[in-house]
Amino acid sequence: MHSLTDKRRSLVVALLMTVVIISVLDKTIFAFAGPQIIDELKLTPEQFGFISSAFFFLYSVSGVLVGFLANRMPSRWILSGMALVWMTAQLLAALSSTFMSLLASRILLGAGCGPGTAVTQHACFKWYASRERVLPAALIQVAIMLGAIGGALALPRLIEQYGWRTGYVLLAGVGLIWLLLWQLYGREGQHDDTKTSNGDVLPTHPYSRLLLNRTFICITVVAFCSYLPNALLYSWLPTYLQKGLGMTPMQSGYLVLATTLGVIVMNLLVSSLAQRAMKRGASIRKAMVVPPLLACLIAAVAYMIMGFTASSLTVTLGLFLVGSILLNLLSAFGFSIVAHISPARQRGSMLAIHIALLTTAGMLAPLVVGQAIGWQNGNLVTGFELAIGLFGIALLLFTVLGLVLIDPERTRRELNAHIPLAGSPAISPA
Repeated sequence: MHSLTDKRRSLVVALLMTVVIISVLDKTIFAFAGPQIIDELKLTPEQFGFISSAFFFLYSVSGVLVGFLANRMPSRWILSGMALVWMTAQLLAALSSTFMSLLASRILLGAGCGPGTAVTQHACFKWYASRERVLPAALIQVAIMLGAIGGALALPRLIEQYGWRTGYVLLAGVGLIWLLLWQLYGREGQHDDTKTSNGDVLPTHPYSRLLLNRTFICITVVAFCSYLPNALLYSWLPTYLQKGLGMTPMQSGYLVLATTLGVIVMNLLVSSLAQRAMKRGASIRKAMVVPPLLACLIAAVAYMIMGFTASSLTVTLGLFLVGSILLNLLSAFGFSIVAHISPARQRGSMLAIHIALLTTAGMLAPLVVGQAIGWQNGNLVTGFELAIGLFGIALLLFTVLGLVLIDPERTRRELNAHIPLAGSPAISPA
């Protein structure tokens, strides 16, 4: 029976990784199809920019709302509904002949993709006990990187040879194939941590306690700071590399590819070691908090050196590469920490809130870079690097605070201590 469960959850995790890859392709095809779309629909730069931003209009809102829905509905059906929304949005884009129809497709796709990370992680966690979640959480994050690599390699050629409309239709078809496989093989997790061994339903906590405890606040703030440099990937980074440093598009692509591969290796290696340490009895703080925060400290120092010292091109790119790789170790550990302190019946919403809060850095980071370039009298290179240095300072300060205050096991005990003795039993350790 145990072997069958292991095979089933491995298959489910593989399907979850696949749908994450598809969602990344669904999101990024618009960037690669942009030139053809602009020419065919005769869009102005302002219109194209507005459509690009429209993806985020409902992104965070839908993420939080569906996160609360995930507390009550099976993840299997929520993911199925999200896949249907993605397919509809892709087909609407493929059939678009006006600004408004393309705008509607982007808003719809953003609404469908917003809950993606939280729901897939929540669905994955239903198959694993608390101390087993770091590695599968990392696999879901690795799938995002694989989707980015696959998109960069396949989508430009597909669009060039067959046109952007065909690309959208093919992605909708891939989504349909996944949906059929998910209906055949996808199942809800068997690790039911919503009940005690006696079958009693475990209690929930007031959201005021869950959201305002020191572990949740600190891990979310550190994640916010770590997302600031990441958010520049689709805004200022290509411009900095190509117009600022004089790299060709191919060279900048190789740098992004090297970073992505480094992130994949680092996530798999450290998460495997952390999970092995917990199986040997290490505390969750030592295994899940210290490694990613130490990585953030090193990344912060690398960014500060890059931002505030004059270095050669090789050293500058090396510092940026090291910082970007180490920074991206935090996500999977952060999700596992939030899941550990959250009652199972509130895990979906807590993950969604955590992700919605940290990704608001995506709105701030490009503005800071623009302001920093202005401070440097329009110098793109020194302005960009100054912003990176400032991000490094913020990351350093809050990471040190996080190392002092983030303690998932203590937070869980404190939350359970507020449950009335006459009420339902406290959450038992997973």
